[in-house]
Amino acid sequence: MDNGNVPARPPLSEADRADAEGFLANVLLCLPVLGMSFFEPAKTEAPRGRELVLRARGIEARGFESAQGFIVREGARAVKTEVPSIPASVAAHRKDLRARGVLAENGNELVLSQDYVFSSPSAAAGVLLGRSANGLLEWKAADGRTLKQVQEAEAVAR
Repeated sequence: MDNGNVPARPPLSEADRADAEGFLANVLLCLPVLGMSFFEPAKTEAPRGRELVLRARGIEARGFESAQGFIVREGARAVKTEVPSIPASVAAHRKDLRARGVLAENGNELVLSQDYVFSSPSAAAGVLLGRSANGLLEWKAADGRTLKQVQEAEAVAR
């Protein structure tokens, strides 16, 4: 997400600025080693043959698993109306994405305005479908296998 504001630089001496930039560089170097990749740009290339599709309730979305989480492609369609039994956390996530413009209205549906990293396939499916969802069963490969079946086949192949 880009910040449209251009704040004034703090009144630091050149030496203090160099120290601060060095400290920031060290923090950014250490965070991925600790498993925290939130400052890393999301990789938007799906591994060969690993793109998955979600089709339900009249919508369609494409996504894939990555080290950052589950990435759903820009242009993914989501339902506009939520079911009454939607979990509060899923409703809150949808509301936040709509407020930030990541989920934008497009007629009778919502559309993802950018590639977005979800914490899991289930979180992605729940937000897109407006209800509780098991992402391992909702996301499917091109050959019709569920994500769960794909993962099990890969585990056996190892």
